Amino acid sequence: MVKISEDTKLTVLNEHYNHTVADIKKLGKSREWSFVIILALLAVMAFQYVSPTQSTSVLTEIIQKQLAIDATISINVIGSLVWFALLYVTIRYFQTVINIEKQYNYIHELETQLSRNYDGKAFTREGKAYLNNYAVFSEWVHIVYWYIFPALLLIAVSAKIVGEWSAMGVIRMPIILDIIIYIAVVISTLLYVYSLHRTPKNTEKDIKK
Repeated sequence: MVKISEDTKLTVLNEHYNHTVADIKKLGKSREWSFVIILALLAVMAFQYVSPTQSTSVLTEIIQKQLAIDATISINVIGSLVWFALLYVTIRYFQTVINIEKQYNYIHELETQLSRNYDGKAFTREGKAYLNNYAVFSEWVHIVYWYIFPALLLIAVSAKIVGEWSAMGVIRMPIILDIIIYIAVVISTLLYVYSLHRTPKNTEKDIKK
């Protein structure tokens, strides 16, 4: 068995750390884009809720231009497409956030191993140094991502499905499909919040060990 020198181990560990940080940066960009798209879809839903007739005309025109078709598109089809899009992007967003949280915990472990070779003064950017200077605004952003946004999402989709139910008056296939997607969004959101709290989060005390 070939013995690996300590210098080689440190070099490999450093490269792995750099690659992991780069991956998190990519995940962060994906998270932000998904967040923006979710807000846009919720804005579309609000437009449909406030002005059903006008929103149908605008959305139909947009879809026809994008798909290069002249056929009339049902308002129910448009509504279901928006619901499907919201479910898809929401799930992707939740997966990305949970993955980022797990990756940060992993990075903290890598930094702990690397900093031992520098008297604990280097490789602490994402761990000890970050937590020592954790800004109030960063804490606020954390609250928004973990609590406020999921709550507002549930309120928004609940108001939308209630509005659809009231407007339709009777149970038909389109509303049944939307209700199924609504339930999927609610379940996904609740599991997301639960998963975040189940994910071990390194604290400053943990990192200093």
